[in-house]
Amino acid sequence: MIEETLDVPITVVGLDGEVITLDARTRALVQSVLPAAMNHLRIGDVIAAGGVGSVRVAFDKSLQRRMALKTLQAGSYNYYLLVHAFIREAQVSGQLDHPNIAPIYELGRDPEGGIFFTMKLIEGRSLYSLINGRPARTPDQLQRRLDAFVKVCDGVAFAHSRGVLHCDIKTANIMVGPYGQVFVMDWGNAFLLPPRPGSEGTWARESLPPLRPEEADNIVWGTPEYMSPEQAMGRRKSLDERSDVFLLGGLLFELLTGRPLYQDPDPKRVLKLAQRGEVTPPDVVVGPEVSFPPELVRICMKALAVKPDDRYPRVDDLIEDIKALLRGGGNFAVTSVAAGELVIREGEVGEAAYIVRAGKLQVFKNVGQGKVVLRQLGPGDVFGETAIFAASPRTASVVALTDSELVVVTKRTIERELDAMQPWLAAFVRTLATRFGGVGTPEYLA
Repeated sequence: MIEETLDVPITVVGLDGEVITLDARTRALVQSVLPAAMNHLRIGDVIAAGGVGSVRVAFDKSLQRRMALKTLQAGSYNYYLLVHAFIREAQVSGQLDHPNIAPIYELGRDPEGGIFFTMKLIEGRSLYSLINGRPARTPDQLQRRLDAFVKVCDGVAFAHSRGVLHCDIKTANIMVGPYGQVFVMDWGNAFLLPPRPGSEGTWARESLPPLRPEEADNIVWGTPEYMSPEQAMGRRKSLDERSDVFLLGGLLFELLTGRPLYQDPDPKRVLKLAQRGEVTPPDVVVGPEVSFPPELVRICMKALAVKPDDRYPRVDDLIEDIKALLRGGGNFAVTSVAAGELVIREGEVGEAAYIVRAGKLQVFKNVGQGKVVLRQLGPGDVFGETAIFAASPRTASVVALTDSELVVVTKRTIERELDAMQPWLAAFVRTLATRFGGVGTPEYLA
């Protein structure tokens, strides 16, 4: 079918009949990208609206397909930056082909002169409305939120592989469908990284005229309640993947606590808080009535580190830690010990067991003036487990031979894991544990 085209008006007619005359610079921008209007869509009701634009249901008569149509409000055409950002959002997100990023179908102009782009019609709710200010109180609730979080991370990681930073990741910009579909929306604040060696053919392209320095430099783009310190200070040219990692940390924080990172009725104070990057850990925010896995808190706070060098360098690294947590063991904290450091001491009453995640350790007993080496421990080995079931003195000492990482297992975290199990299985494990606690254990188990 040959597409019907119309002459491009130099004015835009808003929904309320308001007529906006485009200035010369805005008109040149629009005509360079969209020289003609199109008339193949049947436009329906508004399903979402804001101060800058609105979203309507549309029907493509050519393809017989329902879709979402996003347009600018008439008054937005008075601001070149808004028109530029709108066209750029369609062009940038249109280059990101990923299951967790809503596909863009078309960028065009309607017969009234307005700019629009069409995209997949997502029938669902935003993460913001789904969590509704509530913390994750149950294991099932936490699991569902983390499943959605991983899908968001997958979409953002793909965008990074194409040189695109989102720069405005928040619960309001994440849509969840009725069957678990998750989409990262609103790429209007996206930042394109300079091409890197080997990126030819995959890097997202920028075709619009560049903004003037006074329009682009040291301007704060995004939502202050979620921003990284460098973004809040307007250092747009210094942004890299780690800035989005911070935003993902903020998203995780809200999924856990039900509230954004920074809250204050004064927007200027919110921006100051974001510039300092001072974040209260999520387990402290919710208080003792809600319990999170220590490893999850560690992951969240690492993503939210003030200095970019202290964050995850890539979203893929964040995903790896979250998936490891979901596979099991996430309720257990991880500690690092230096070579030569004593982990447990013979004779002391212990309350934790350890799983070696990395490194080498040695189990030994003091005999007279010397010591007897009982065994060497490596990744996967467990020691000190008797302490979980019986408050008895350690029967041996354990020292780190190399810098090591240990998973710390306490009775409290074991109980938390049991509470998340089916009741019959938890009762079975508790019975075994009670019986094990009364059985004598070899000395090398410490």
